[in-house]
Amino acid sequence: MGKRTKQYKKLMRAFELLGFRQPYQLLITSDVLLDTVKLDLINLFQKTLSTKDVKPMITQCCIRALYAKNVPPNKDPTVVAAIDRAKTFERRRCGHLMDEDPLTERECMLSVVDPKGKGENKFRYVVVTQDEWLRDRLRSVVPTPLMYVRRSVMILEPMSSSSAKAREREERSK
Repeated sequence: MGKRTKQYKKLMRAFELLGFRQPYQLLITSDVLLDTVKLDLINLFQKTLSTKDVKPMITQCCIRALYAKNVPPNKDPTVVAAIDRAKTFERRRCGHLMDEDPLTERECMLSVVDPKGKGENKFRYVVVTQDEWLRDRLRSVVPTPLMYVRRSVMILEPMSSSSAKAREREERSK
């Protein structure tokens, strides 16, 4: 077992103290799908989280963002492949209606992970995104494991300070 695998396993055990359980619900953004077209994404998730029990999900707004990048004059085969992969994932209904002005992908992900704006990941999603701004905003939402891809390697971020404080409170109460 490698150093990184051991570190990630320990980190996910810490998140399990905060209410996470298998199968882990992975909320994926379209930018990850576009960046990993040639990679076996499910296998990457399973290796990173040290479990076969993962449930990849994508929101309606993320799929809409993929379709927006695939307009007829410049159809890109990587976008088409990303759309095909997104169709295999479970759809997470975000409640943002199609006929209204669509929310940006960032706003949609924030509203799905933290629906009431209280800084709480009520449904225990693991967020997989390449968007640094979104990851920065989600660090304050307790507890939210964040993942991203760098050079075809899936990286699980260390626990944010707000999540670590929540874990310490939980341990003290026991």
